[in-house]
Amino acid sequence: MAEKRIAVVRFSALGDVALLWPVLRQVAESYPDYKITFFTRPAFLEHLPDHPGIEKVGLDVDTSYASPVSLFLFWWGWLRGTYPEAWVDAHAHVRTQTGTWLAARFGARVGKLEKHRALRKAFLAKKVEQLPAMQENYADAFAQAGFPIVWPVALPSTSRPSSDILLIAPFAAHESKRWPLESAYALVVWWQELGGKAILMGHFSEIDQWNGPDIEFARPDQEASLWEKAAVAVVTDSANQHLAALHGTPSVTLWMGTAPQAGFVPVHPGEQEHVQSSGLSCSPCSIYGTSRCSRGDFACRQLPLNQIQKAIAKVARTDLPLHAL
Repeated sequence: MAEKRIAVVRFSALGDVALLWPVLRQVAESYPDYKITFFTRPAFLEHLPDHPGIEKVGLDVDTSYASPVSLFLFWWGWLRGTYPEAWVDAHAHVRTQTGTWLAARFGARVGKLEKHRALRKAFLAKKVEQLPAMQENYADAFAQAGFPIVWPVALPSTSRPSSDILLIAPFAAHESKRWPLESAYALVVWWQELGGKAILMGHFSEIDQWNGPDIEFARPDQEASLWEKAAVAVVTDSANQHLAALHGTPSVTLWMGTAPQAGFVPVHPGEQEHVQSSGLSCSPCSIYGTSRCSRGDFACRQLPLNQIQKAIAKVARTDLPLHAL
């Protein structure tokens, strides 16, 4: 008898894939008789935990399957050999359209991510105060395909030993979401003076930009264990925010040109705090981040250091003397 299967597709970006993962896990645990096949970029697979109900497949849509024809033929062959009961397009992008179209013709029940574009425009125009959470949008796509789940769900918290490790990830793809390195330097000096150890998270190209205090750099093969060990992580609205949530790492997220009300806050099994720019009529200026500033100075990135320190003191699992803040 053929295995009952749900196909799910999301190719970018890493943060969105990490944000989707807890929803996939909840579907897998709610429907244990089904196997989920999850298609994403190969480079993202190492960042995702293993789960017995989820098969992770790296599909290289940048080289091997960059051509629409080659991607179409792959989907055709896979669907013809598998006949999944459901297909969830968790990307709603041109790269997933052909697979979604084919899946429907092979008889799969189809669910598709709703991006709420009109609501997003209204949010940026200050006509709407809160957008639907992205993880709820993913859950809605599964419900559309016939697999409703309870969401949001209370994720089980895990006990964490006290630690002196601060993970700091000031980088992001868009300038409006990058925390100025001078501010990151000041935070690291403060943490080190308390007796703690700071470790920088980022790609090699990003780490090369660090010209501040001596600090350790996380190698790719160290990242998972560091998320598990850290007392706290200071992250921007980027993939690291969602990786921290996946591992239950206490975290402080810095919101500059974007805002938590845009729906990209993950359900977090640990503790999380948010530090957000204030007093700027132009902020937030985008949903995903931008490298342009209408003012020309990216004032949204100037977050008070003492606010970040106080947020750290609220969530960090450490014996360092943070009580004086």
